[in-house]
Amino acid sequence: MNNLETRIYTYPPIPLADITPLEKLVLTHVLECSETEAGLVLFTDLGPINPISVKRKALLDAFRTSAPQADSALNAFIGGRILALLPTSPDGDDIAADIDLTEFPWQFIVHDIVARSPSLQEVTVIQWMNHPSQRPESYGASVSLITGKGIHHATSEDLLNRFRLQDRALLPPVSPPALMGGAPVAATVRSFTVGEMETALCIWEAMLYFRGLHEDHGSVPDGVIRMSELWDATGWLAMRAHVLAIVPLAEQAYTALSDALEEGGFTFDFDFIPAVVGALDWSEYGPYRDGEPEEFLETVMASVAGRRRDVAAEALANENLITRKS
Repeated sequence: MNNLETRIYTYPPIPLADITPLEKLVLTHVLECSETEAGLVLFTDLGPINPISVKRKALLDAFRTSAPQADSALNAFIGGRILALLPTSPDGDDIAADIDLTEFPWQFIVHDIVARSPSLQEVTVIQWMNHPSQRPESYGASVSLITGKGIHHATSEDLLNRFRLQDRALLPPVSPPALMGGAPVAATVRSFTVGEMETALCIWEAMLYFRGLHEDHGSVPDGVIRMSELWDATGWLAMRAHVLAIVPLAEQAYTALSDALEEGGFTFDFDFIPAVVGALDWSEYGPYRDGEPEEFLETVMASVAGRRRDVAAEALANENLITRKS
């Protein structure tokens, strides 16, 4: 949709002492900025401008002044284009140079400033947009956190999907202890006990194991393949959040299977938890248990027994190989 109205506000102000003349020149052309006692405030009610038009003499002066001040990424970006930007008009007048910042957005400049600033830890950016028609589908927003380590960004749709995932993961106010068929994996917003955190660590270890096995082209359950696809799409932070959603399901399953697991001599971390993770299915919203509770428990126990047989067979094969070599 064309002609979107875009507003951007940032906080806190950037100390003027941390900004090179070249960075200030470019930022004040991309955004509407104001100088305060606290520093340069970046904002716009019109949206960022690209390409920007800068007088070539001002650009050259800012570049020459900034080069010895700081090892700025913007210096390198402009330096690689300076020859194309320097020619003037035949009569010697100072004319404007158009600088395309498509490959070097203004957020990169702020990241560079924060990375070398002795006092500025982060800059937050809030952006929202809509069409003058005020049509509901035209509304959108995003937030960014710019630190010395990187630029973290999420759109309003990203956040809403994350909230939907969290909402699906919440337990109802009163829920029976029995597993509910077809219900999404549940996790409450609360403090976790030491035992629950140990369970979470075991689950994360199993997820890492299955991800590595899949990347090494090993044989894995179909659910693990979908887990890996979601991992690639959403990143590590989102996957760690899913771990806590699996904890209640794992503990409920362990309560139901504890007698059989103890009789078989199966371990919680090495046998049971990998079986639970391997038995889960995954959607864009995270992990869930497919089918009836009894079917899930049967799948877990079958996986536990199968994993023990595979380990025993591998150990026997290694022992026979050592015997033949000796």
